[in-house]
Amino acid sequence: MLAALADRCEATLPADQGPVFNEALNLLFDMETAPAPAGDVPADMQWIALLADSGAFESAIIATMPADAVFTGGRLADGSFVAQVLLANGVGSHSRAARSLAMAWLAALLRATARAMIEAGQVTDRV
Repeated sequence: MLAALADRCEATLPADQGPVFNEALNLLFDMETAPAPAGDVPADMQWIALLADSGAFESAIIATMPADAVFTGGRLADGSFVAQVLLANGVGSHSRAARSLAMAWLAALLRATARAMIEAGQVTDRV
């Protein structure tokens, strides 16, 4: 599920980032897609959702990154974007040929999270 969503992130056009970002955010925060009352939503999720709703996807994904994660990203000469995320436990992953920097970072984070789950024995196959 996370790996497939990472693939979708890379294929998503910049103008279409909103729904894909929200889907990933809900998975990463393990929340239902239905909005909850403000008091029931963690403050960090509210802030990240506000950033995404305003179109600040790069800021939203940076706010989503674990505080102890290391991440890099950039734009290639052909206009595509690449990213790499290394989690504190040493598990990392990358994204290549994404259509925006935010989606490249998000794809890399999703893949790193999936790998961490596999290595921790939480799942036995691609997540």
